[in-house]
Amino acid sequence: MEFLNRKTTEYTLKFLILLTLVILVNLAMRHQIFRWDLTEEKRYSMNEATISLLQNLEEPVYVEVYLAGDINAEFSRLQTAIKQTLEQFKTYAYGNLQYSFINPDEASSANARNEFYRYLVDKGIQPTTVFDNSEGKKTQKLIFPGAEISYGGRSLPVILLNGNNAAGASQAITQSIENLEYELASTVKSLANPNRQSVALFQGKGAPSGKVLKGLNDAVSSKYDLIPVQNTERLSNFDATIFLRPTEDFSNTELYDIDQYIMNGGKSLFFLDGLMMDVDSIKDYGAMALPIETGLDDLLFKYGVRVNKDVLQDVNSGNFPIVTGNLGKDPQIQLLPWPYYIILNKYADHPIVRNMNAVYGKFVSSIDTVTASGIKKTPLIFTSDYTRKLKGPIHISFENLKEDIKPENFNLKNVPVAYLLEGEFTSAYQNRLAPEGKEASNTKNKSVDNSIIVASDGDLLLSEIDRKNDKPFPLGVDPYAKHPSNFANDQLILNMLNYLLDEDGLFISRNKDLKIRPLDKVKVSEDKVWLQFVNVALPIVLIILFGILRYYWRKRKYSKFNG
Repeated sequence: MEFLNRKTTEYTLKFLILLTLVILVNLAMRHQIFRWDLTEEKRYSMNEATISLLQNLEEPVYVEVYLAGDINAEFSRLQTAIKQTLEQFKTYAYGNLQYSFINPDEASSANARNEFYRYLVDKGIQPTTVFDNSEGKKTQKLIFPGAEISYGGRSLPVILLNGNNAAGASQAITQSIENLEYELASTVKSLANPNRQSVALFQGKGAPSGKVLKGLNDAVSSKYDLIPVQNTERLSNFDATIFLRPTEDFSNTELYDIDQYIMNGGKSLFFLDGLMMDVDSIKDYGAMALPIETGLDDLLFKYGVRVNKDVLQDVNSGNFPIVTGNLGKDPQIQLLPWPYYIILNKYADHPIVRNMNAVYGKFVSSIDTVTASGIKKTPLIFTSDYTRKLKGPIHISFENLKEDIKPENFNLKNVPVAYLLEGEFTSAYQNRLAPEGKEASNTKNKSVDNSIIVASDGDLLLSEIDRKNDKPFPLGVDPYAKHPSNFANDQLILNMLNYLLDEDGLFISRNKDLKIRPLDKVKVSEDKVWLQFVNVALPIVLIILFGILRYYWRKRKYSKFNG
């Protein structure tokens, strides 16, 4: 009896020690999350900046995803990835994040459904038409691959389908999956961070104004405070400045202000035209595209690039309507390829443009690089394999539309039209007198580590105007496309700003790369029966076999005990 009591005490003590250890480990680990990602490309690992953002949320985040209901296999893959990503977000947010999937089709009536559709479109979540050929029937359906994130009484839309359509539907879905973490996290950050960074839009020197800026304003204002500025002395008050297609000379003092703004760490984006040309200025006999001289060329040359006084034509182009004849009294209008309107979908392997859909450029110029010590020059956007360069000044006429586009006449390929410049810039005013009214002792000859972006087309950021109602289209909409076409011009400017102004490393999550390992369809077909047996029948056989072996083992064990 004493032996049994001692054993009982020993077991009880061990149990209490084990229980205490379990409780202590749970207390110690309650704020620690350990996840082992065994995939080669670390597809289930999250950026440290994303984790920190989620762990420091002060209020609950609510995510409503509108990709739900009866969708095809590819979009089901995107839906699954969205759910997995949100589950990870929920884990790191310690439950401070809730999400739901809402099917826009599940409205109480057709009117209610259409009203909900309008609500989503007004929010900026555009529908996508998908076709399904299952069960021998071809069906067409509208889906909304987007979400709405709410935090602290505010909400923002998130577009979750944003891959490069030129890569094909399946690859575009994969690219969208790669972008999920960043798209969701950056939107949460915009809502959770009350201190929005400010961006100046320089509107002096003949820069565009009015309705054509509506799309740019809508895109940038979703994440930043966009303020129009006409005085270069005010630039120091802003985190970044956009110089959009100025056409007049900057004074020496103004150029000095811009140079010193960059030397002191101000982020700058230059969207400049090499030649002055607007399609509205082309009349019956055409118009001359003349070089633009603003003085910015001298600054940019010092920083490492030159926007050339030329215009590019490309086989990969958009269309423009032209009167090709008359039918009675009515003019016959036809959409014809217009090689000055370039569809740009060749990108560098850089997070700014990675997995992006095409952008739309008009009267684009080429960019050359020049020597600039200590500056890293990264080309971001390229033309297609069939491009040609026309030096200015040049006469441009709608008669060009009637000419056949022959690829053999386009002998250039992949001409860069946007550059990212990074490093310590040398001032254009080094070893020069400061302008009158500026203190030479305040001139900074070398910048802090900084970044600027130069693109050779101002139209990248300008909206088209609907000629029927005189209202601007959203940025990136081509009104002359044969099929509805939304280009990624709005995403481009946001990505550029997000990269330049990224302080916590969140933008790095756009580097995620998922490898698709497709099944060998021939081998799957040949081994179909065997694979079905292995996946369906074999587990059942193993369970039965285990049961039989366990039965005989127990029978043998207890027969010895009884003996």
